[in-house]
Amino acid sequence: MSGYNRQPWLKWDQIEKFLGQKLPFGEKGQTFLDNMTWVEGYVQDVLKKAADGFQNANIAGGKAAGTETFETHDHIIVHVKLPKEEDPRAMQVFVKSNQIKLTGFVNGKNQIIKLPSLVLPRTARVRYKTRTLQIQIRKRGLKEQYQEAYIRF
Repeated sequence: MSGYNRQPWLKWDQIEKFLGQKLPFGEKGQTFLDNMTWVEGYVQDVLKKAADGFQNANIAGGKAAGTETFETHDHIIVHVKLPKEEDPRAMQVFVKSNQIKLTGFVNGKNQIIKLPSLVLPRTARVRYKTRTLQIQIRKRGLKEQYQEAYIRF
């Protein structure tokens, strides 16, 4: 019995379609789980694609804007390094509870920075110093007070 027939509940053709390649079953009588040497190459490809996608996500104005996010107990701090050709006075910073949007780049594109936790947008403070925007935002409290919702009759 080959690896294909041993587990009839598995839809191997769907798994191969998802992975984008044929599954290597090796020698006759060998099951899918007996030969897992192909997994390492597949994982390396996925990690390489993910790393490329992450680098492309931080592109602003055709140049990679160096973005670093720090998280303390009470605040989230984001540093955005700006290239020399960018004018910080033309930039705008918009803050939502889960992300920051930067506008005013030379090429007209926007940059969105996802935040690791929810924040209070009204508490945002932005400073510009030595070609770096520092955005500091207070985190939303985990132990928020209950607000009574009145019942209408």
